[in-house]
Amino acid sequence: MGLRLWVFVAGVAGLAHLILYIADREVNASVDRLSQLRLARPGELDNDSNLKLVSARSPYMRNER
Repeated sequence: MGLRLWVFVAGVAGLAHLILYIADREVNASVDRLSQLRLARPGELDNDSNLKLVSARSPYMRNER
């Protein structure tokens, strides 16, 4: 019974190690992707000529019943 227990414990430990190894690689890959992310500068979003100002009184915001 002692050998079966040690084989079982080694198998569970190996499976846990594999799961934690995969999870660590996923976290590292996410950090690498975030470091390469390029955010838009504040002025780049304001220069879009196709944007229209919409307010509460605008005809675009009327409730159509």
